[in-house]
Amino acid sequence: MIPTDTNTEYTSTAPANTGALPDGSSVGPEDSINLLDLALVLAVRKRFILLCGFIAAVVTAIIVLVIPVSFTATTTMLPPQQSSSASALLGSLGGLASLAGGGGGAASMLGLKNPADLYIGLLQSETIADGLIDRFHLMGVYKAKKMDAARKALKSATTILAEKSSLIRISVKDHDPKRAAALANGYVEALHDLMSHLAVTEAGQRRMFFEQQLELEKNKLADAEVALEVTQNKTGIIQPQGQAEAVIMTITQLRAQISASEVELSALRTSATDQNSQVIQLQSQIAALRAQLADFEKGHAGSAKLAGNILTPTSQVPAASLEYIRKMRDVRYHETLFELLARQYEMAKVDEAKQGQMIQVVDPALVPEKKSWPPRALLTLLAAILGTMLASFWVILQAAYRQKMQDPEMAAKITQLRETLRICHADQT
Repeated sequence: MIPTDTNTEYTSTAPANTGALPDGSSVGPEDSINLLDLALVLAVRKRFILLCGFIAAVVTAIIVLVIPVSFTATTTMLPPQQSSSASALLGSLGGLASLAGGGGGAASMLGLKNPADLYIGLLQSETIADGLIDRFHLMGVYKAKKMDAARKALKSATTILAEKSSLIRISVKDHDPKRAAALANGYVEALHDLMSHLAVTEAGQRRMFFEQQLELEKNKLADAEVALEVTQNKTGIIQPQGQAEAVIMTITQLRAQISASEVELSALRTSATDQNSQVIQLQSQIAALRAQLADFEKGHAGSAKLAGNILTPTSQVPAASLEYIRKMRDVRYHETLFELLARQYEMAKVDEAKQGQMIQVVDPALVPEKKSWPPRALLTLLAAILGTMLASFWVILQAAYRQKMQDPEMAAKITQLRETLRICHADQT
């Protein structure tokens, strides 16, 4: 009969089995408990085994009740798809357009196999993490004294994965379900804000390139305009062709006035002497006209130095006109280049704005209704099973020990081992 008292020691009386086990190994008389003996031993100690499993389940249930619950909120987004959309006027700048990034998408330029990897890297950046920490006051939530500790806590609570369908799934775990949903949606908002400042798309790279070139060209145009103004003040040239015609016309008029005055003087001398006041006046007038004519013909600047005088001496017209034309050419060159860059810059801004709207949220994070951790029922069940298994293992070990102690030789060896260990312990103390 099988004893019913759990404290009763059980000794196997089954005859020695000299047959073979299922695995083919032989069993001799010196072998320990067989399967039937194990079943009998477990049956005798079943109360102890079940009690251990029950205690493990109760202790685990108490622990999981104390552990704070966590909620997980998940949002799914579709990142911008990289494309090589070329602007209509991109060909007007030739090689300059290729320098602006017109050859391919940002992902190919960065050597990324999956375009989603770029946005996962941005989502995991410290810039976005710091923004979320400040926005949701996570240093107080995580009880972190330093920003680095808060970043690590946020990183451990966040899972960002790229699916085969190119979708990006962002999951955030938090003790507050509302904050978990807000953090998951906050990642998408922070990514959109970051991309508005970074040139991560082809259009963004072109926009940044043309913005820099436009600023440089603006400065060069301003320098060319200043240089033209200095030339105008120095030479008096405002419009070379018109001013040259004005000079020629002025010289012609001076010569005509001199000729008319000389004719009038010759007619006056027929009836008056050189001491006549009219003769003296005409002679003075003719001398002044000839001096003025000489200023224009020989290059004297006396008449050109008069304030507001736009007539340039004839000897200075070629050199002054050449200098003016060069300065004007520089101004027109920079004006044309500035206009082309301005057009390309505006088109790049439009393209970037279009691509910036391509961040689409497929499934926004909602406030989770069920906790994600800890799974109390599962942990309690596992604890009960583990406690039962450990108790069964302990019972089997005890049975095997008792069976070995029935062998006088084995019992003597164990007694000797105990004595040796006791002596060693006494020597150490």
